[in-house]
Amino acid sequence: MRRCKLCLSPRGYTCLAMVIGFLTAITSLAQHGPAEHQELPGSAFTATSLYQVTSTWLTAAEQPIRLGALQGKVQVLAMFYTTCENACPRLVSIMQQIEAALPADLQPQVGFILVTFDPEHDTPPILRAYREKRHLDSQRWTLLHGQPDAVLELAVLLGVNYTKDLRGGFAHTNLMTVLNKQGEIVHRHEGLQARIEDTLAAIRHAVQD
Repeated sequence: MRRCKLCLSPRGYTCLAMVIGFLTAITSLAQHGPAEHQELPGSAFTATSLYQVTSTWLTAAEQPIRLGALQGKVQVLAMFYTTCENACPRLVSIMQQIEAALPADLQPQVGFILVTFDPEHDTPPILRAYREKRHLDSQRWTLLHGQPDAVLELAVLLGVNYTKDLRGGFAHTNLMTVLNKQGEIVHRHEGLQARIEDTLAAIRHAVQD
């Protein structure tokens, strides 16, 4: 079977969904104007803020939330799934290294977000158990469950490709994204290298901005 070089999926299936999701998301973001820091009418979010997304998610505590509720802190965001045995645990470990490396005065100003690729399996109770297993502080870590279309929309906006494999796992981009207090992307940490200096510098700058 021939697979797409971009998303690793069988051609003509997930790629089509990604294209549709991309067009929908970009239309939503662009309809208020292209200016990079333009304030949207009736909104506190800029034209490049991910917090424009209006989907409702569920936290690990089963509380409904929109991404915009996370504004005001710098956020380090990654997409993952709990049954991943290789890349995702390493990705979460790198995020924990970043958390541990933050100076005490910056820690209250930085949050960490994990969004599951696998909403069918990763229900809020599963996410809660994962948070406890990985010793993720509930005051700083937000684990999110969303509907498949919301997950796809967010992945497109972040530049994350993913596709479900025959064993029920996911082939996916390994990416951490730093969002400033307004939800704008200010840094990307690509791959599973544990060199976190650039990411820490981006966080410090975003906190001070």
